[in-house]
Order: sequence, then C-alpha cells, then structure tokens
Amino acid sequence: MVSAARPRRRGRPSLARKARGLMARERLFPAGSGALVMVSGGQDSLALLHLLTSGAGGKVGPAFLHALHINHHLRGGESDRDQALVTQACAAMAVQLTVLHRPVEKEKGNVQETARDVRREAGIRVASEQGCARIALGHTADDQVENMLYRLGRYGGMAAFAGMAACDPPWVRPLLECRRGETAAYCVEHGLDFADDSGNAYPGYARTAIRSNVLPAWEDVLPGAVNAACRAAEVAGEMQALAEEIIQGAFSGVTEGGFEGAAAEELSVAGLLELTPPVRRLLLHRWLEARARPAASRAAVLAVESLLTVSGSAERALAGGWRAHKQYDRLRLEKGTRARRTVPRPVPLAVPGEVDWGRWTVRAEPADVYVSPDVAVEAYLDAASLDGPLEVRAPCPGDRVRPLGAPGRRKLQDVFVDLQVPAAERGCWPLVVCGGRIVWVCGLVLAEEGRITGNTEVLVRLSVSPVGRGDEMSNGADDVEGDRW
Repeated sequence: MVSAARPRRRGRPSLARKARGLMARERLFPAGSGALVMVSGGQDSLALLHLLTSGAGGKVGPAFLHALHINHHLRGGESDRDQALVTQACAAMAVQLTVLHRPVEKEKGNVQETARDVRREAGIRVASEQGCARIALGHTADDQVENMLYRLGRYGGMAAFAGMAACDPPWVRPLLECRRGETAAYCVEHGLDFADDSGNAYPGYARTAIRSNVLPAWEDVLPGAVNAACRAAEVAGEMQALAEEIIQGAFSGVTEGGFEGAAAEELSVAGLLELTPPVRRLLLHRWLEARARPAASRAAVLAVESLLTVSGSAERALAGGWRAHKQYDRLRLEKGTRARRTVPRPVPLAVPGEVDWGRWTVRAEPADVYVSPDVAVEAYLDAASLDGPLEVRAPCPGDRVRPLGAPGRRKLQDVFVDLQVPAAERGCWPLVVCGGRIVWVCGLVLAEEGRITGNTEVLVRLSVSPVGRGDEMSNGADDVEGDRW
C-alpha cells in the first residue's frame, strides 16, 4: 500500500473541482442516473469512488453508485490483497460492491488486452443488472498521453492522436483532466489506502517505460506538456469524429448504391478521383481498416492511390498477404496468392452441338429465324461464312479480328482493352474460330465475315453460358462471381 503524498499547489483547481467541471461540461451523468464504478484498488479508481461517494459532483454527479472489482488472479497473493482492500474501502464508504473472479491465462496472447476485454464485458453486464446508465473509469491525463504516445510510436496515423473520450456512453472518465500525482495526493488527503500494482513497474511493458521515463523527461523540458497533450488528444478526438462524418458522406459517391460505406467490396475509381486528396486518402484508409486491417497503413493508402491513375488493369501488393486490384473503373481488395488459371485445350464444336470449355458451355445450332440477340450471351451469323469446322479455344498471341461494322482487322488485345476486359480474364476468354479465323469473341464481338445479309439462306446461332446453367442466362445481371460478359 502507498501513502506518500504530493502537496497540491495553491491557486490551482483541486481534483474535485476539475472532475466536477468535466462532469458538468460533458454531461457525464444523466439526471437521476446511477453509475457503476470500476475499482481496481489503485489510487485513480479509489479517488474516483470516494469523489463520487462524497457528493463532490453535486447536481452533475450520479444519483447512486455501485462498485465492481474484477480479480484476474494474475499476481497471486497481491491480487487477493487488492480485492480485500477494495472490499474494505467500499464497506467504509457504504457502497455496494460486486466482486467477480475472471482468471486470465498468461500464456495466451496479449494478457493486458485480454483482461481489459473481460473487464469491459463484465462491466456492461453488471451495470445492466444494477440499473446503472454509466460505467465510470479512473483514467487520468497521464493515461491519456501514455496511450497517445504508445499508439503514435506503434501505429502512426491521425487516429493515434485521438484520445479517450470523457463521455463515450456507457463509459465515462471524470478524472481525465487530472494528473496521476493528484489522485495519489487526494487519497492521502482523505486517508485512503491504495494498492500499488507491481505490474505497472514491470520494465517489459512499453507503457511502463513511457510512464517512468518519457513523461517525466518531457515535463522537465516542457512543464505542462502532459496537460497540453491531453487537450490536444481531446481536440483530435473531435476532429476524428468530424472526419468520420465526411468520410461516410464521401463513400456515397464511390460505392455501388451509395450506402455500403467502408463495407463495400468495390470502389469507383472515377468517384475516388473526384475527391480532394485528403478526403480520398482518409476514405481509402477507412476502407482498408474495414476490409484488410493488417494492410491499413499510410504506405498502403499511397500505394492504392497510385493505382487510380494507371490505365486499364493493375495491382499492388499490400501487407498481410493482401493485394489491391484496379480493373478499369473498379477498385477491390483480395487476400492470398492469385490462383493461376489453367487454359483449356482447343475443342471441336459441331453444328449442331455443344462443348464444355473451362467454366463455359458453348453451343452452335441452326436457326430458322433471326431474333434480336442478347449480345452478352449469343450471336447469329450467316452459315455460308463458315468454310470449315468450328473450334473453341483461348486467345493466342497475334490474334486479330474484324468486329462487325469495323473498317478493318484489329488486335484482339486492343479489343479486350477497349471493352475493359480485366487482364486476369483475357487468357481464358473463349473464342469460336473457323479455319484459324475468329468468328466470335464470346459475349463481346461477332466478326464482320459472319454478317447476315439479304442473301443469307441459313442462320447459325452461337451461345455461351456457365457450365451447367443452360440457356437460362440471358444477361450479366445474375452472373456468378468473376463471370463478366
């Protein structure tokens, strides 16, 4: 137990006055509401409990209190002594106390984070049981700045500056503008024994080093630095909230339907380019956080942004095995190594007849009458233009085709680019050929040589559909994933 005091300087507002001012300004406790106080046994939580119990909050304080202590049994007998101290303190203050035993295994993951999640879950449950609208935490300005410096050094980004909010219902932090030294002095002044958690002095924790080394050195060079940083964290939190509103509004111009936000699978490249660079980068960072969190870094945002001005299709590798893909006007994220597609061998196609080629079924059949075709899945041509057997095959280097109505032959590669066929799909795109000449680029282009004229006597209908779908596929609206026609 600790009983050392640090005298409060004259002329400065007391801890109670600071807390009362914050409670009033941020309206931490709705009128007539109760508060669950999370009490660990340390100086901050005991000072908070006593402050609220004493009625120092006046009309802006909670109407009634209930205390909660969680024993994680991480420090053996020391944890049990903390529990006994809290029990004694609550009895002395006539505050009802709930004690929960929630052991945390040290061998599994981040112990501190796991314990914190357990406390939050327990706090919400007990607050509901006790009819408490708010859960009061003993976080101080020191905690705020330690957290900021830790996140800034570990992750970077604007979010690192945004501190804990004084009011984040149901969580409230009445001591957020008070220093740790003030809570210790308050405890001594009111005769409160408090626990000194040995874990807070463990040199292996980065936050311990920040608390013991960085903050004191910073204050020595710039007195008042911690309080100034705490105010900056409050402003940054408000700016972050404002930025989130702007980002959500910007998503409406870059997502399908305009309502999916950061959960959207694809973003519009044109829509992104219409945004100002700051808004665009904030939006991309939010999108990466939601869909590919390991890749959500400043470098990743800039890498994805660089794709927007690349013509055609391109991709960038991101952290965590993620990749960003731009396919003309669409931007999407994928995880893992791209599976290499096996290019099917050429297969003969009889008239009438059908063949399965890769993922597709291609058919050829005589037609009695011409019906305006669904060009995404079918085409009609003059049977007289076929001077040999048909074959279905993949594109080959140097392939050329004369599209219906075009003045001359064009490289198939250029046709794919003009029609915005993703580069990853071109190598396995089915072609119907006759004697080495492309008759139909399935779902895209019919050759001029197959033109139907007034002299046409026999028609041939060509069609394509996913394997097993038959002719039910009449347009691209219900294509399976990746089947773009």
